[in-house]
Amino acid sequence: MNPLFTSIKILIWDFDGTLYKPNPELFRDVRESEYRAIMKHTGWTREKAIEEFHKLHKVTIQSATAVVAKLCTISVAAAAVESEKYFDRRKYLHRDLRLIEMFGKLKRFRHVIFANGVIAKHKETLKVLGIPADTFEEFVTAETVGVTKPDPAGFLYIMKKTGLPPNAHLMIGDRELVDIAPAKKLGMHTCLVWSDKKSEIADVTLPTVYDVARTMV
Repeated sequence: MNPLFTSIKILIWDFDGTLYKPNPELFRDVRESEYRAIMKHTGWTREKAIEEFHKLHKVTIQSATAVVAKLCTISVAAAAVESEKYFDRRKYLHRDLRLIEMFGKLKRFRHVIFANGVIAKHKETLKVLGIPADTFEEFVTAETVGVTKPDPAGFLYIMKKTGLPPNAHLMIGDRELVDIAPAKKLGMHTCLVWSDKKSEIADVTLPTVYDVARTMV
């Protein structure tokens, strides 16, 4: 185990782009679904929806789901549900023996999913990947806390539920500004995955998610 992580009892996992390698085709589908949700609620053309989305996304608002919510004037939770209607991540994924093996090695830890999607969809996807949903004691999304990462509310909610101090938690994600930075600010340990470039923010940077087991055991 990495000596930095001896205090860790809770592993907090981002979902898309973390439990599986970032997939450009899937992410294009996700983005298109966000445009479609905006078009449906505003009556804008696709070109107008794209233009307004990119005026906000990663300019003033980090979360794409929060951008959809703002443009559609609906709640963030409703925006997540709406966007999920137009794509299915499962068609890009398959049973992942390496992921199954990794979680087998991490059984002594408690696990939480903390994502910006929809809980039911995440559970369906876990079934495809071969990971039982009950591996995770909690699924935290906008449905749970009303906001998406990088808002600190979800991180604080998790710590309240676990009853443990920040340094007992390890946030594992693929995005520095959304997953890593807010967790680090609260005192959690952090791990950036699927990156060959060392993060200046995360405690540890790993080339794949499968390397988490090597780091923690």
